[in-house]
Amino acid sequence: MNEKKSEPWSAEKFNRWYQERPVIPSRDYVKTLVPRMKSLGERSGFSLEKYGEVTYTTNVSVMTEKTEISDVTDKKITQVTHNLYHLLIGDFTQQKPCYIVIGGTHGYEKSGPLAALKFAEEEAAQYTERFNLIIYPCLSPGPYEKELRFTEGRIDINRDAFLEGSQSQEMKALAESVKELHTRLFEGDLNKKFAAAIDLHETPFMDIAIDKESAEAGGETFELDIFPRGLFLIAFDEDEAFANKIIQNVRDEGHHVVDDDTLYSSPNHDGVLLMSEMGAVTGRVRQLFKHFTTASFTTEYCDEGLTDETPDAERVEPQMAAIRGMLL
Repeated sequence: MNEKKSEPWSAEKFNRWYQERPVIPSRDYVKTLVPRMKSLGERSGFSLEKYGEVTYTTNVSVMTEKTEISDVTDKKITQVTHNLYHLLIGDFTQQKPCYIVIGGTHGYEKSGPLAALKFAEEEAAQYTERFNLIIYPCLSPGPYEKELRFTEGRIDINRDAFLEGSQSQEMKALAESVKELHTRLFEGDLNKKFAAAIDLHETPFMDIAIDKESAEAGGETFELDIFPRGLFLIAFDEDEAFANKIIQNVRDEGHHVVDDDTLYSSPNHDGVLLMSEMGAVTGRVRQLFKHFTTASFTTEYCDEGLTDETPDAERVEPQMAAIRGMLL
């Protein structure tokens, strides 16, 4: 029996892909994340700054998280605009090492925004005698509230992070923001850099379905030898010792570190993947930040059983351990 090959996605299907996904109420960006950011901005030593905005074309008819797209007959397409924020924590008139925490690069990966905000709410203040901190809680608000990996046009913004020439509005805004902060804080001196940046990611169960859809759409697919479990770190080769310190802290706090021999067909160095062994990799957020930081990392917290219903603590605490490891 011959298998019927799927037709390549049309431009219209790519355009509809985002707008026809519903906002999940428990992930509503304006109702669940923005109030926490604004509350933090009112604290002494905390400054909440808007660094841009993103506008999405979306269907706001009768859809809910349980509504099938095909069931919607009265579709109302409109535009929704979300503000993008970062937090500056500390005394930036003093020349202290400055560390950056990033969440929400891939919208469906819930632990990034939750860990970034929890760290800001509960722990950041205790570090400000020694360090200044910058936190980007959620780079992609639209995909976050729709539980999507990709933004409009099915663009993976973690393949689109460039200083110039990004396609996505999220990465255009981020690049301008990082350049502006570096100019403001270091007066344009390119010999001065932020100490380090860490971009918080997940590999959840949904990746299996995303892989199948990507194969249909003609996009990138992942080579998972087995589905990993635990946390691992992606690092530039020159930052391997720093990465080992972060991973050791994750272990010391009692969290599992991925121990498979290979990850994405690359050697696993006790929980650290090195950029030189990952093939041709471009457009990652860690690469964008590396222009302005001494070290730049990506975390991946992985579990085949990881879904949106997984208790927050299970997915957030390993990420928090990685942030603490960076600040040791």
